[in-house]
Amino acid sequence: MEAVIRTLCHLPLFALIAFPHAVFAHRDDQYLQATLVAIEPSGVRLQINLMPGMAVAEQVIAEIDRDSDGAISKNEAAAYAELLKRDLTLRIDGQDLELELTASEFVPSEELRTGSGTIQMEFSAIFGLPVTGPHRLTLENRHSTAISVYLINAARPRFATVQITRQKRNQNQSAGEIEFTLSSVPPKDH
Repeated sequence: MEAVIRTLCHLPLFALIAFPHAVFAHRDDQYLQATLVAIEPSGVRLQINLMPGMAVAEQVIAEIDRDSDGAISKNEAAAYAELLKRDLTLRIDGQDLELELTASEFVPSEELRTGSGTIQMEFSAIFGLPVTGPHRLTLENRHSTAISVYLINAARPRFATVQITRQKRNQNQSAGEIEFTLSSVPPKDH
């Protein structure tokens, strides 16, 4: 129980709010990848929580800890972040966006082995020239597909000029589409 409480303290609040059932219900034989998509007037942030279950933890750790010394070095963490980034495709209105790693936190391997350890990563991308009107953002996650379960959800916009109008996901939520509108002036109801 102490490990669960310690893990919950490390999870961003968004994970508990956006994916409460996933935090407590992912199975030991799955690698849960929960992504919160935050759309802003000039770009997007992907906040990703990666939670390997006990039965797949060794497989995930082996992919991260390349020298098998039992510790996750900064170089190994950076290499794994790059691997995840290559497995993500993000598009706005059909045009590819370039992702940049903006933050990451890796818990020790021992914590990952408990099934409650969480790796956190944040990627960002800039839209280029923001254009008012309707837009479509698509995200596809192809990371560790054989052992993973996925969640994708749009965050409540922090800016009144961004309005989420619709979300669609494929059956296993490894891919999703978020329709939104950008306006130059906040709607009157804000």
